[in-house]
Amino acid sequence: MGATFEHNGLIDCDVHPVLSDFNELIPYLDESIQQYMNIGKFAKGALSKQNSGSFKFPASAYANPLPVPLRADAFPPSGDIPGSDPTFLAKDLFDRCRTTTGILNIGHGTMAAFHNVEVAAKYTSAANDWLYHKWVKSDPRYKMTMEITPLDPALAVKEIERIGKRPEIVGINMHCVNIPLGKRHYWPIYEIAEAYNLPIVLHPDTEGTGEYAAGFGVGPASTYMEWHTSLGLIGQRNVISLVCEGVFERFPNLTVNFIEYGFSWIAPTMWRMDKNWKALRHEVPWVKMLPSEYIRRNIRFGTQPIEEPARPKDLVELIQMIDAEHMLLFCSDYPHWDGDEVERAFLHFPKELKHKIFYQNPLDSFRL
Repeated sequence: MGATFEHNGLIDCDVHPVLSDFNELIPYLDESIQQYMNIGKFAKGALSKQNSGSFKFPASAYANPLPVPLRADAFPPSGDIPGSDPTFLAKDLFDRCRTTTGILNIGHGTMAAFHNVEVAAKYTSAANDWLYHKWVKSDPRYKMTMEITPLDPALAVKEIERIGKRPEIVGINMHCVNIPLGKRHYWPIYEIAEAYNLPIVLHPDTEGTGEYAAGFGVGPASTYMEWHTSLGLIGQRNVISLVCEGVFERFPNLTVNFIEYGFSWIAPTMWRMDKNWKALRHEVPWVKMLPSEYIRRNIRFGTQPIEEPARPKDLVELIQMIDAEHMLLFCSDYPHWDGDEVERAFLHFPKELKHKIFYQNPLDSFRL
């Protein structure tokens, strides 16, 4: 990234720290979960040999086929995994880009769709504490979203009550599972999120991972390319659910940020929802405004991976066409393979729009 890039503040809404090794979680996990996961003192000896197949971290069925799925220029000097060294990441990304704030979303996988919610909840708490102590406390530019267990709202609320008031925590990373986001199942989570002024953040992770993974409409994908391209379908389905189930009428101050699901699909979704609401609003009397008004008021979208039309300026026209200038959040996705460089991805964007995306919209959309 060149030194000529200029901005008046940059908030990166999607930076991915990763575990170098699961053993990093040992200080935060009780022994029962260490034994379940075969880590710590349970990683060696007769017990682990007899029980070696008892735990496998939920893994996506769609492995990235690229030789280096992480950025080849993001390896720290130690040679460890990109995203595993908070000091190097701050230097390599924040110093280069003059980043004001970087919002950390755990990048090594979650257990949001894992069948054993007790294990998932304890793992999630450990991951939150690891992220807070190792990363957030290492540099004042780091902020974080906290993980929760969406399959069990009571456990999710308990975790939010435990750490959700820490000022460094700026959002709740809930992830999409196989329950549409508008369902009343989630309403206890939305209630406390609104009370704590924390946005709900959705980021691809559980799609294709775990027994309660979010579905792709007509069936599973066959390849990584198909899976990656289809993520917008899950975003679209959940936006429709949030609006039609009346979430934003019940929780008018709740913000939901969809990160890494794309955003160009929101235009035809808004148009179609508005058209159908005009004819069918008697079926959803709790939806009192045009669906597009709720979407503009309560939903935000990360820019990465940014769409690349044949005529780049068409993307700007689409944003302006649906009055979405205030709805987009800059995301680098560092250190993932398809991350967007801030100076290159927005070459055709007007200066005023770039300032909104880089700084003002994130400032308004997270608890910063």
